Amino acid sequence: MRMKNLYLIGGTMGVGKTTVGQQLKIQTPNSVFLDGDWCWDANPFQVTEETKAMVLDNICCLLQNFLRCSAYDTVIFLLGTAPTGNY
Repeated sequence: MRMKNLYLIGGTMGVGKTTVGQQLKIQTPNSVFLDGDWCWDANPFQVTEETKAMVLDNICCLLQNFLRCSAYDTVIFLLGTAPTGNY
């Protein structure tokens, strides 16, 4: 198995994580762009111990699957600020 590249891009809302991640994807051959916020896109938005554990498990599985996939050399993953309360 070849060595893969994993870029973790973090920061608060509005700092340009998505723009940087999308640009990196365009400039990097055989890359995939994933946004961790997608794992929290729910209605109603609920942060509990159960949902936090589920989201963390989903993110780990998602990253593992893309890192194992031979079609991609680079995985770009956006980390937003972790939710801490009910909104």
